[in-house]
Amino acid sequence: MKLLKGFLKTRLAKALAIPSIQSAINQLDERLQTSPIGMQYWYEENFWEPTVQLALRDLCKPSSVAFDVGANFGGLSTLISRLVGPKGVVCSFEASPRIVDKCQRNLILNGCNNTQLYHAAIYHTSHQTVSIYAGSHLNDSIYPQQNTGDTEAFEVQTLALDDFIDFTGLVPDVLKMDIEGAEFDALKGMSQTLNRAKPHLILEQQPDDSRCLDFLRQQGYRAIDLNSYREITTAQDYPEGTGIRNTLFIHQDRLLETPYQPPFQSVEIASLNPVDFQCLDGGSVAQKSPLKLNPGRYAIDVDFVAKGADNEMMCGVKTGKKVIFRYHAYTQLLASSYRDWAIHLSQPSEIQLYFDFLNETSDETFMVRGAKVYQIQGFERLEPWLYC
Repeated sequence: MKLLKGFLKTRLAKALAIPSIQSAINQLDERLQTSPIGMQYWYEENFWEPTVQLALRDLCKPSSVAFDVGANFGGLSTLISRLVGPKGVVCSFEASPRIVDKCQRNLILNGCNNTQLYHAAIYHTSHQTVSIYAGSHLNDSIYPQQNTGDTEAFEVQTLALDDFIDFTGLVPDVLKMDIEGAEFDALKGMSQTLNRAKPHLILEQQPDDSRCLDFLRQQGYRAIDLNSYREITTAQDYPEGTGIRNTLFIHQDRLLETPYQPPFQSVEIASLNPVDFQCLDGGSVAQKSPLKLNPGRYAIDVDFVAKGADNEMMCGVKTGKKVIFRYHAYTQLLASSYRDWAIHLSQPSEIQLYFDFLNETSDETFMVRGAKVYQIQGFERLEPWLYC
């Protein structure tokens, strides 16, 4: 996950880099002047963290309060803003001085009037000063990356969420957190809120660091891997060989408020073989015939191999012409780390898996070997999402 995020952020950073930044801003202003609607060209549905978006759509309700800790460019804050609606409140937090102004601009351009952005490092204690180290792909962190040589750093004030909540009176019902390894520090700074309000949490986790998992399970939380829909009780429950995972934590006292009822039962619906896929122009691959599925939540285990790193691919799931799930990276990274997908269908649909090479790139080693589709029980009767 960290490599994929880095790939995407690098492409965004190119558009923002000096001396091209003014040209990019001018182009954005021109598009804004000619756009009659609030949805700006940079925002694309299902582009940012697709498995996290599914959980946010399930849990963010109209008029609720939600926190986006580690907002980055504002992609998920924009989604949350739409989900909680005009009577809801979104508090977005971004520590990096390199990123926070871009996030603010995107929130304004997308009309997120219910969202307030705070420039602070969420930490276990307020009123301290920490260094934010520049990451290689705009993944800035209070913990410097290894093997990066001389790293630029910025001094930023810290904020504990318990202090923020006591001061504002805004108690989150849902909190998404992705702060590049500092999640445990942030959790220690909101222990009172965890005990009193028991908010739903979506955290970026590393299987080799179980501090957040152990801490939250001791507080009565259940953990669910958002790609595989496995309940996670120890780090060994994550799929073997995976890197960073997005994990949903729901307190056991609030499980019945949600469609998430672990342990999950799954039923294999379809098994696709190599003959079920066809090669297209430029080396792209697509499923030959759409697969008919009933409403519900589905996990898709995709088996494909690739060794190329000098290319660009978009892969995912379509219903007709609409993309409902996608990842964007180079093929070797996708094949090694992003082969378990999750989708939700609100009505009977025909899905098609696709793998598109972009910008005239290719990879002779890329090959799709098949896929298995499983329906996760318990999500069949969810109300359709009205608007996001």
